[in-house]
Amino acid sequence: MFVPPEVIAELRDLAQYQDIHAAAADNVLAARNHYAVKDPYERDETPDSRPTFGLDDGETDGIVLANALAVDGFLTDEFGGMNFPLIHAVLKRPRIVSAPRLIVDHARNGHLSHEAARTLITTIGPHRSWENSPYVTRLLHRLDE
Repeated sequence: MFVPPEVIAELRDLAQYQDIHAAAADNVLAARNHYAVKDPYERDETPDSRPTFGLDDGETDGIVLANALAVDGFLTDEFGGMNFPLIHAVLKRPRIVSAPRLIVDHARNGHLSHEAARTLITTIGPHRSWENSPYVTRLLHRLDE
């Protein structure tokens, strides 16, 4: 897994607070051995400066990096909103993988229990506006199959 430096900076900013977002940011930062930080603009095949996609800097840098590395998937918590089609349009190759989908797939592949996956999604849901999403509801039903 590859992460641009801007995402790490955003996580560090979030980690300064005392809420669920800070706890999540702390967890990602603590898992540093499981991802590599790569600057997309230090690569020959990328632009010298950040393109203007209309997304935040972390998402934009992630897309530039994903396109440069020709990765298989791009993990995002953006789905069902205005940014999803934009992300889809600017990605050249990778498949978009939503955070809830990743959690369900991890459970279905035995990396965590179905109950733990359900708890994660239902705990995160209200903080990411997932609780009334038909997409997330369908994913949760997959845990019952």
